[in-house]
Amino acid sequence: MGAGIATVSLEKFPKVLLKDVSDTALSKGEDMVRDVFQKKVKRKKLSQFDCDKLMSSLITETDYSGFSDMDIVIEAVFEDINLKHRIIKEVEAATPDHCIFASNTSALPIGDLAKASKRPENFIGMHYFSPVDKMPLLEIITTDDTSKETTAAAVEVGLKQKKTVIVVKDGPGFYTTRVIGALMGEAFACIQEGTGPAELDKLFTKFGWPVGGATLVDEVGIDVAYKVTKYFLEVFGERISAGIPELLRS
Repeated sequence: MGAGIATVSLEKFPKVLLKDVSDTALSKGEDMVRDVFQKKVKRKKLSQFDCDKLMSSLITETDYSGFSDMDIVIEAVFEDINLKHRIIKEVEAATPDHCIFASNTSALPIGDLAKASKRPENFIGMHYFSPVDKMPLLEIITTDDTSKETTAAAVEVGLKQKKTVIVVKDGPGFYTTRVIGALMGEAFACIQEGTGPAELDKLFTKFGWPVGGATLVDEVGIDVAYKVTKYFLEVFGERISAGIPELLRS
């Protein structure tokens, strides 16, 4: 996800820094970014010179040495609140006071994440959709503490990334995941009752969805879907089918 966010940022921002836990992970991220641009070169939507120029403006590192002048940091680690809390503290220790911290999460409450922040007025949610370079929607989530300036800056970033931006208040699943979660609950009930994944996908696309339900979960990540579903069960109880986590885990 981080590589995808970097990809849509490179064409509009002079400096984009991609941080990961290892050189191996960074190399994989760079390859993903380069692959998107190379496909544009093949379609003659981008010259090889411009492709190389964009790639040269991508800075990569495994520590926080380049964060001292950051205006906004978009975090995209796994859906684990303890991990995100640790990252928030590390980033805020390395960035200036005005830096905005945006968390990319599909369901974790932004208010709960912001509890680890020393600057809650600069804290916001920016929920991207996979694959980031193809999916146009960006869901921006605010808390009661998020300042208007932070919200405006996040919206500006999204618009520069050529995203269709919606701004919603914080809540379980926000807007998009709450809707999709209910839909996927019914979809997996169909699988548990005997509908095959291929047939499920066919029904989804026939109804008008761009991808099928089984494919959607695969693209989002079964591990992510599992964690989100477990969280929804805690929040909504019987409104979400109780059999889904076991199906995803298997």
